[in-house]
Amino acid sequence: MPATFDSFGVKFLYPDNWSLLDRSESEGDQGVTLELPSGGFLSIEKDLEGQSIEQIVEALASSFENDYDEVEREDLAVDSQEQIERGVEFHFYYLDLLIISRLLILRRGGSRYVVQMQAESRDFDSNELVFEAIVKQLLA
Repeated sequence: MPATFDSFGVKFLYPDNWSLLDRSESEGDQGVTLELPSGGFLSIEKDLEGQSIEQIVEALASSFENDYDEVEREDLAVDSQEQIERGVEFHFYYLDLLIISRLLILRRGGSRYVVQMQAESRDFDSNELVFEAIVKQLLA
């Protein structure tokens, strides 16, 4: 039976074996992070700072580059008719494991959301359909 998340104007179903992580007060109540049983995560944040899309992407890229030796970056094709404004995928190694981190910036109503999906490559591949289903629910 899937679990339901419903807060800050966002509602979606997700696998009931994923864990909803607690947020600190400094993180606020305009986001959610779900942890996969295998250790990956899905994070959704409502963009309250009004940063440009490029600033959001570069902040994440800079964070990865500071923590990992080699980071590959690939822009994802997005349909201009869709609500997804930008998609970027990052690949890097951590403890000899290839990590995939996908960043989507999407618009829903009058708000912008930053969605990050990250897992070891095999776990990412096995959960990609679930990630996509959650994004579709966000855009509905």
